[in-house]
Amino acid sequence: MNAINKKIPLFLAVAGLWILGCGFDNLEVETSAGIESVMADLTGEDFETLKIQDEWEEKVLAKVEDYVTVRQEPSADSTAVGRMFKGDGGEVLARTDTGWTLIHSGNVEGYVSDEYLHFGADAYEESKNAATLTATSLTGGLRIRSEASADSKILKNVEEGAKLEVLEDGDEWVMVQYAEEKTGYVSAEYVDVNYELGEAMTMDEIKKKEAEEKKEKLKQQLSALQANGDEVTLLAALIQAEAGNQPYEGQVAVGAVVMNRVRSGRYGSIMAVIYAPGQFGVVSNGSIGRYLSNPKASCRQAAQEAINGYTNIGGYTHFKNASLGAGENSIVIGNHVFY
Repeated sequence: MNAINKKIPLFLAVAGLWILGCGFDNLEVETSAGIESVMADLTGEDFETLKIQDEWEEKVLAKVEDYVTVRQEPSADSTAVGRMFKGDGGEVLARTDTGWTLIHSGNVEGYVSDEYLHFGADAYEESKNAATLTATSLTGGLRIRSEASADSKILKNVEEGAKLEVLEDGDEWVMVQYAEEKTGYVSAEYVDVNYELGEAMTMDEIKKKEAEEKKEKLKQQLSALQANGDEVTLLAALIQAEAGNQPYEGQVAVGAVVMNRVRSGRYGSIMAVIYAPGQFGVVSNGSIGRYLSNPKASCRQAAQEAINGYTNIGGYTHFKNASLGAGENSIVIGNHVFY
């Protein structure tokens, strides 16, 4: 593999124009004067073009609709170290003669196939549509407020260096988006507003972001259920996540466990029982979220029966996988042991 670094300073670009203009025969004669003459003939537009070429010679922009994988080595079979998404830019570290470019973007350094990259002036032109107006926090504890007023409610505090998408830029207040479908206002005095390209993300960063988005979505679903007082759907979702593949009696039994805890007075409401820390694995890992919008009919029916007071496990308040063994005072239904 041969790495080829490519960089043409602005001065050399101008010199190149002069050489093309006068030919190679007179290179040793009045070189400086010749270059000065060419530069005098250049228009402001010419200089702007050369400046852009110089600034973007070592930059790239992802040429994708979704994302391209950044590899540890210049090969499609190499380990993935990150991803460049649509609108992400990066710095060229080296070009290869095999159609791959070593790039640096965000916390990612690795190889991307040239097929999925815009280079130089092309990258600059594409960046005009890809850049996002961003507010960067200049202080720790930047306050995001509900209205463009220092007296309005504080929605969130963000750390120094945090980047927020700008929806409306103003002289005193800037409207930003700080979470999915959540907006607020920050004081223009404490942010730096500029157009910025996105940055590639490492695989760990992607996993963390996906987990946070999953958690936020679950929180929103839970808030909606809570606002509607829809405890049947919540309990049905838990039943489907824990026992959706079990016989109907097993589904009812899971619902009865929850309701036995509620009625004992030690655990609180249905919501408090289900979301108590460390009690249900499907809540801890977020998989319950798959069913919150529309749990299947049998699980909804089982939830309603349990809420109405029916129990096929007596007063038991716990269950586990049957493979872990059944104690003397327990009931086995399907793949679960209730105790």
